[in-house]
Amino acid sequence: MRKSRSKKHHYLPRHYLAGFTNDDDRFFVYDKHKDSIFISKPDNAFFENNLNTVTFPDGSSSDFLEEMYAFDENQSWGPLDRIRRSTHKTPITLLDKMHLFLFLLFLYWRLPRNMEFVAKLSERAFVDSGEFDFLTLKDKTGQKAPKEIADLLRDSSAFKKTFSQVIPFVPFYKDKEWAAKLENWRFLYTEDDRSWYIVGDNPIIAKGDGEHDFVNCLREFAFPVSGRIALIGLDRPVGACLPREFAIDFDTAIIQEAQRFVACPNKEFLEALVGHYKFHIRYDKEKTIVPELFRMLEQQAE
Repeated sequence: MRKSRSKKHHYLPRHYLAGFTNDDDRFFVYDKHKDSIFISKPDNAFFENNLNTVTFPDGSSSDFLEEMYAFDENQSWGPLDRIRRSTHKTPITLLDKMHLFLFLLFLYWRLPRNMEFVAKLSERAFVDSGEFDFLTLKDKTGQKAPKEIADLLRDSSAFKKTFSQVIPFVPFYKDKEWAAKLENWRFLYTEDDRSWYIVGDNPIIAKGDGEHDFVNCLREFAFPVSGRIALIGLDRPVGACLPREFAIDFDTAIIQEAQRFVACPNKEFLEALVGHYKFHIRYDKEKTIVPELFRMLEQQAE
């Protein structure tokens, strides 16, 4: 019997979202558009219907891209879970960091806010030089495929959407120092082991011009690994001791960068964060939130 095509496609994987739930496996979600908070769970949040459905030139549709993402994610859950179970005394292996790095790259380029840019980048495929020269198109004899074939594939909507599976590999081909940069990563743990870090629909906070740089988008960034662990990647590692207000500033940046939704296991804390965020809006200071976060981190760099 043919398997029915999936429809509900999460851009933030449910396994990842489980790191931000309360004891009832639920969290509270703030909708920036409606300015309202509601209770939900990972199954019912941070998804879009048919987000990863592709349509072929003959009009048929497939969810193979969703299946590819599921395969990619399954390779990451072991390392992610080990990191989530860690404490500030636990050494994080380079191999686990590598797995997390790959997970973050795939996560970054599958976010709805980046899909339009992914489609534009797909136009650079199948050229003899450039950032994507490692991707080649050949016929069954091993010869370079004719230009009209490459153009036909490149112009298809299915290829434009599926190109999000290609971009994550660019740093491995174009940045010889990618592994060395992971040594500067720092995992910051909440002091009381409670969930003070929140998650949003754009959880990777890139510094300045690093956004949409497919080689260096994860050169300097901040990311909530779970409710009690934040990952900071800078050119220089940050110290272990940050000001107590760091979690508030981090969460406010998550709200600022979100297109629409953020989630937190504690409703009262989320309400307080939203109020703090609105304070910045009231005084036209929301554009300073992310720069101020990285300024604080750089001041604490070793």
